[in-house]
Amino acid sequence: MKGIPTAMLRSGCVFLTMLLVWLTSIGSAQSQTNPNNGTSDESQFKVESDTHFPAVPATLTSLQFDERQSENDYSTRSSTVTTPDAISGNPAAVNIITGSGDLGDWLGINRNGFRMGGLHITDVNAQPSGGNNPGQWAGDTLTILDFSLDAEEAFGWKGGLFGTEFLFYFGDPVNNNAASVMGYNALDSAPPDSRVEIYQLWYRQALLDDKLVLRFGKSVPTYDFNNVARSIPYTEEHLNIPSISGALLTPLYYSPTQIGIMPGYTDSATGIVASVIPNKNFYAQYGFFDGSLATGRKTGLSGPRFDGHYIHLAETGANWKLGMQNKPGKIGIGGWYQTGTLTSINGNVEGAKGAYFFATQRLFYERPGVSKDGLTAYLQLAATNSELVNTHRYVGAGLTYFGPLPSRDDDSMGFAFAYGKMNENPALGLGTQESIFTWYYQMKVCKNLFIQKNLTYINSPAANPSASDVFALTFRAMLLF
Repeated sequence: MKGIPTAMLRSGCVFLTMLLVWLTSIGSAQSQTNPNNGTSDESQFKVESDTHFPAVPATLTSLQFDERQSENDYSTRSSTVTTPDAISGNPAAVNIITGSGDLGDWLGINRNGFRMGGLHITDVNAQPSGGNNPGQWAGDTLTILDFSLDAEEAFGWKGGLFGTEFLFYFGDPVNNNAASVMGYNALDSAPPDSRVEIYQLWYRQALLDDKLVLRFGKSVPTYDFNNVARSIPYTEEHLNIPSISGALLTPLYYSPTQIGIMPGYTDSATGIVASVIPNKNFYAQYGFFDGSLATGRKTGLSGPRFDGHYIHLAETGANWKLGMQNKPGKIGIGGWYQTGTLTSINGNVEGAKGAYFFATQRLFYERPGVSKDGLTAYLQLAATNSELVNTHRYVGAGLTYFGPLPSRDDDSMGFAFAYGKMNENPALGLGTQESIFTWYYQMKVCKNLFIQKNLTYINSPAANPSASDVFALTFRAMLLF
């Protein structure tokens, strides 16, 4: 994509997106499926449940509208429909069930445990200076259709849930244009630049009074492991933190110390996740997945292959509430191990491994006990010594302010930072380090529609040590349906 006309075409897609959400909202307004019809927006935020949410990954977060809680929020179902607050900059990277479900409501098919939803994201990126292609315009478009079936509601099969998603993506090499190893735009997919795939196909079963949960099939391991962007849900609605950050940079959703090895966004994989939740403040989980992505195979576009290349993941974590205002926080620590003979630039190596840490903390509330408006921070650390990975050490951090302006409680703004120390193998031709700084404002236009403006600065883009520093502007529209 070169020049403004093509970018304007993508902007036209954004306009059509807005038109679609308006039509969907009309259909939703006429539907009787919303148990809160006739009530105020404020009343829809109330979570009517006396069961505390555990610290396990909240993989549905604020994007979920139906009565199910998060796939890993093994608490009882809420009888109240929620409304989306600030959302992730790439919901496809952090949510195991996607969208609002309004499309299924509009079609009249969301009943007897069946749910249909999804999302559409379109963005336009201008790169005024720096990188491999200064002055370049580029864009990405992603659509996900999500289907799930609550086996308990449909068949009386307690604790069961089926899920599948279809992914449609086409875009330009946004991060390559910027010569960024870590990536400043998380929507940019690994090659190929055009994809149609079965993104997920899994079954989940909760056992032992929801203290043990198993999920097996094709899914996205980054939903469950090293996912700092997931929300922190509490029964007390004013304590809830929506998606921790809406920043667009890739390391927030996909650790640069795992790129090319860890299945994730667009390249999902087949495997199993087992989670143990002994109480509301602690969790431990283990994952085993097809690890052939590390051999160069595109696992998102193909079926499982168990040929000795496997990836093992383990994580444990906890949450808490601090001080008189009960400011919530969470922490997680984990590791991964890739098996099999792999090919690096210097020849064959046996396996790979790494470790990571993340934490989030609410810093203050504007109106304690009344709303979620206020400031939240996050921190990420990760390391590997694998010859297969370009980034060997990673530090990330960010601040997010929810409700930054009067009467704009569903907006958010933030800053995020990512630093990577590169693999020092001279054969790779990389710079020694790379730093990404990004600022954003996310606006909720209406129900289900968000727009986001971003400014990004990349210091020393490491994929091309001779490239100058990058300034990039991104406009993104996100529609949940």
